[in-house]
Parts: sequence; structure tokens; C-alpha cells
Amino acid sequence: MAVNGMIRLCLFICAILIIGGSTGGCWDKKEAEDLGYVRSTALDSAPGGKVRLLVQIPNPATFLGGGLAAITPGTSQDAKAYRNFEVEGDTVFEAIRRMSLQSPRRLFFAQNTTVIFSEALARQGIAPHFDFFERSVEIRRRLNYFFITPNDPRVLLDVPAPHENTPAGRIERIILQEQLTSRFAAVTLSAFIRMLAAEGQDAFCGVARVRNNPARPGLVQQTNAPEPALTIELSGAAAFRGDRFAGYLNERETRGVLWARNELQGGFITVASPSGNGHVTFSISRRAKSRIIPAIEDGRLMATVKIINVVAELAQSEPQLDLTRSEVMRSLDQALAREIEREVIAAAHRSQDLGADVLGVGASFHRMLPGEWREMRDNWPEIFPTVEITAQVEATVRRTGFIQKAITIND
Repeated sequence: MAVNGMIRLCLFICAILIIGGSTGGCWDKKEAEDLGYVRSTALDSAPGGKVRLLVQIPNPATFLGGGLAAITPGTSQDAKAYRNFEVEGDTVFEAIRRMSLQSPRRLFFAQNTTVIFSEALARQGIAPHFDFFERSVEIRRRLNYFFITPNDPRVLLDVPAPHENTPAGRIERIILQEQLTSRFAAVTLSAFIRMLAAEGQDAFCGVARVRNNPARPGLVQQTNAPEPALTIELSGAAAFRGDRFAGYLNERETRGVLWARNELQGGFITVASPSGNGHVTFSISRRAKSRIIPAIEDGRLMATVKIINVVAELAQSEPQLDLTRSEVMRSLDQALAREIEREVIAAAHRSQDLGADVLGVGASFHRMLPGEWREMRDNWPEIFPTVEITAQVEATVRRTGFIQKAITIND
């Protein structure tokens, strides 16, 4: 009996320890209603070498009443579908903790999708602040997109967002449509970090801008929810030298970079009609294959961007083209290939002017001519602008839509 009693006592003690261990793991649990789900994070320079942190958090109270109507210009602050919190600190993490003095909920970054740096801060160098985004366990680097803005981030993240609850949500939706135009760089945090660490490659990212809203008339006549004066636009790219902002690429140059880096997903291209009258617009229907081929001849450094398997559909044409004729279709193939070559060369010249090798020409020398690369690696920023860069493109127009020959309208 004494033995059985000891066994029961031991089992009882073990049960208490197991129960205590299983419940003890919840000491740091985070209740959903206690969290502020950050959707966008922005950084700007502040006086005294500090960093200004801005976060956007949806206001859950507005969703009970529909949410969309809550962001109509002119409504009360309490009805706003989001709140922006701002604070300064010596580091990003310090600023986040200081924000707890303002925010009634603990900031939670797992739902964050965009990280935006001001141009002013990026000119000073992003490395001191980027460490937080690499180190944080809440930031999902593959699902966050990195942008530079030439505007005040406080203005960017407070532009009214028709059809979306928050400006951050509007930016997310525009990113999802990137393949329709390929005229801005949709670069994730993880991709940007890889470019920063890559040898012979400078980094680039997208640009988020505040524009005057062209849909707002000069004389506003609507008394109820007029068109907002400002709008958000994602356009072009920002190039870096090391960790410092070097300059902007326009839409055409940005797409040239995407062609050269084998990252173009789709989009449209408009060229002058081979007939010399009007324009022709193509829709890129298949992802092409591209690579950069380096060479050294008589001491001259050269690089050829070779792009093959470009397939496009004819989206719109001026009426004079007879697409039933094979020579007309060949002329369209040639016109498309020449325009892609021009875009790549435009991107190469702009990156050389900026001294930022965003195409990855140096990386191609590193891969294919490693011995020669070792000799030029330390001086590559000075050597890169002297490289002769050319482009070769093979393109085919395969589909012309429902018609091959447009109707002729008699006067």
C-alpha cells in the first residue's frame, strides 16, 4: 500500500508539472484586440540625426459602419478608416517603442506590406536604418515592397484612397497590377537586400509619388465627396550606389532595366507605325529570356544584353496596316525589337550617368570572366561608365486579335 501511495503521489506531481508547463508557455501571448496591425511603415530624416517613423494602422471602429464611407473628405476624424502615428528616435526600434506612448495598441508588423523611405533619408544612406528590417522577426521580407518617395511620407500616407480603406491598401492594389504596364519597379525587401549584398550589382527599388489628381476639375461642383486634390502614383525606379540614393529612372528606363535583368512580367509597348502614319501598341504575352554577355576586346570592356523569345499580341493598330501580308508582320516584329533595344540602351546610359550598375553588368563579368573581374572589382564604380553596352532582341508578334485588316471608312 505504501508503494502504491508513493506511485500515486509521483503521478500527481508529474501531472501538476505537465499542466503548469503547458500553461506557462502563454506568458507572452498577444491577443488580437490588443494589437495595432501596421499596414505601411515610412521613414524620414529628422533634426539632430534622428529618424522619423510613421506607421499606418487601420481603425477597426470604422469597419463596423462600412469603412469605405468613413474616408470621404470632410468627414470627422473619428470616422477615418486609418490612423497615422509619428515619432522620432535615434534608431527605428527606439522610435517604435516610443510610439507606445501614443498608440493604444501594441504595434504588430506581420501584416505590414510596404516600407517607404524618403529621398532625403536615402541620400544619407539607408544601411543604419535597414538593419531593423533585416533583423526583425515580424517583418516578412518576401511580402514587403520597398519604395522611395520624393514627397513627405506624411502627405503620401494621408492621400484619400477611393475604393480602398487606406492609402496603404491602395498602394498594395497598384502593386498587384504591375505586370499590366511594367513601368515601375516592384521590388521586395528580400530582393533589395540581395541586390545590396551582390557583387557587381547596385540596388534599385520602386518610387511612390504624390500627384495632382487629373480627375479633379478646376471648378469643384460636387457638394458631396468631391474628387480629392491629390492621388498616389507608382512610377519609375530609384537607383542606389551602395546604400545611398543615386537618382531616378523614368518609366522607359525602368522597363529597360527589367528587360536586362530578366524580370519583365508583361506590359505594353507603343511604337510608330511602319506605314509612317499613327502608332501601333503591343501587349507582351510571354515572359522573355535575357542575359548579359560580357567581353573584352583590345582592352575595351563591352557587354551585350541579349533578349530572346519576346512574344507579343497586337492590341491596337492604325487602319492602314494590312496584317494579312507577311512583310507587314515582319516589319512589326522589327519595330517591336528595335523599341525594346532602345529601352535597354536608355536604361544603360542612365545607369552609367548615375554611376549605379542596376543592370548588373559587373555581376556578369564576375560570373563569366572571374579572373578579369578580380582585377577591376575595386575600381568598378569608375570603370562601369566606360563599358560599351549594346542590345540584341528577337521579338515576334503572334496574335492580332479578332481582325487582320481594319475597316476602311469612306468619306
